[in-house]
Amino acid sequence: MQDKAETAPPSEGVLSPRYRALSFGLITSVTLVAFLWLGVATVLPQAAEDLGGVHLFGWAFTAFMLANLFGTVAAGQGADRSGPTRPYLQAFAVFIVGCVVAAIATNWYVLLAGRALQGLGVGGVLALAYLIVGRAYPDELRARMLALVASAWTLPALLGPAIAGALASATDWRVVFLVLVPLVPVAALLTLPALRKLAPSDSGPGENRLPLTVLLVLGVGALLAGLENRNLAVLIPLLVVGIAVTLPVLRKLLPAGTLTARRGMPAGMIVRGLVSAAYYGGESFFPLSMTRVMGLNTLGSGLALSAGALTWVTGAWLQAKLDTRSGGSGRHARVVLGFVLLVGGDVMIAVAVGTGLQSVALAVAGWAVAGLGMGFVYPAVTTIVLSLAPKGQEGSASSSLQLCETLSVAVMTGLGTAITAYGSSHDWDDSRGLGLIYVIAAVCAFLGIAAGLRTAVRKAAGRPDSAAAPLHEPEHSA
Repeated sequence: MQDKAETAPPSEGVLSPRYRALSFGLITSVTLVAFLWLGVATVLPQAAEDLGGVHLFGWAFTAFMLANLFGTVAAGQGADRSGPTRPYLQAFAVFIVGCVVAAIATNWYVLLAGRALQGLGVGGVLALAYLIVGRAYPDELRARMLALVASAWTLPALLGPAIAGALASATDWRVVFLVLVPLVPVAALLTLPALRKLAPSDSGPGENRLPLTVLLVLGVGALLAGLENRNLAVLIPLLVVGIAVTLPVLRKLLPAGTLTARRGMPAGMIVRGLVSAAYYGGESFFPLSMTRVMGLNTLGSGLALSAGALTWVTGAWLQAKLDTRSGGSGRHARVVLGFVLLVGGDVMIAVAVGTGLQSVALAVAGWAVAGLGMGFVYPAVTTIVLSLAPKGQEGSASSSLQLCETLSVAVMTGLGTAITAYGSSHDWDDSRGLGLIYVIAAVCAFLGIAAGLRTAVRKAAGRPDSAAAPLHEPEHSA
């Protein structure tokens, strides 16, 4: 069985004939879901007004993220059991159905169902993309391929909101959900031949984690509903129930030692969650900060947001270049460097947005610095985790990474929504609440420095001390 990629000849790269179709297929797959993720936010306010869903607007994102959690775990488990081909096709099928349901929605609840299906499919596609990089490419090519995957977010980040807005203005917001559907077969045709060569895990079927994932979705849903509620009599019980359900389930779903940031792969999982909170959490509120505080229009805020996308790709390519030059050593140091940049970037934005300074230049510069830090951290920690994953369990490792990311973004977004809602009810200026959000993002990045230091593993008998450890051994062994 081909669970791990063989070593590539020195002359081969990710676009050599051996890997070209798969590389283009993965890039196309990620680009499609990235356009949906980044572009659709532009038309959701118009859809909410047309369908009478303004009072439940936040759930367009909440439903997407909660379903994303389930899709992430389901796809990773399915890939370990039967190989990646079937879950890859299933994820894209659900993605298409979700787009069609949203496009034909006659009320807001139907659109929310479509958003949930989209999140289910997107979670599966992204988890499988990182899994496939881990299984199909040798270690010396993974960093370069991860940089390409990161670059697949660039065009959607730069053009997604503008294209979606232009389409909605020229036709109807429903078209935005349908325009991507014809491109799905292209991604499938490029990717499937290589996927069929990847065998399932040879470590047995393993534990069925889907029931636990359902509990996790319910727990996180209660937590987010509590954060968005202003009535303390409802808020506190929901938070208590959400935490009581979520934490025990996470101990079982995530690799052993994750919640205690055990050195090696578990610390890498924590890093993925913290970097996502520090960057994606800030990204969710950056356009709002630019329009409500800085007074920019939609185009201006979109251009400001693109600064982070450009520097992210720059950081990812620098990380890949340094990774190739050093043979993989120093990855954990670049994780730490990236978090230092993220702290600085988030603090710059907090000062620009949350004080009387209100400097567009400082905010954009801060976002660019944060993007550069993200470019260093994201591919480096992904490569670290996949290289340390036990043989045949790359699917579980990949889905755990995506789970940490999705969960942290959902909680950070819910917390930000709660802060802005609290500020609105207590007559805060917009700058006060939005500035506080970036302070919290900076704290997450600061905690990431300590977690990043723990991604460096000690070696014994010629291999990392956690390389062969089972992914889900009992947590008490941490």
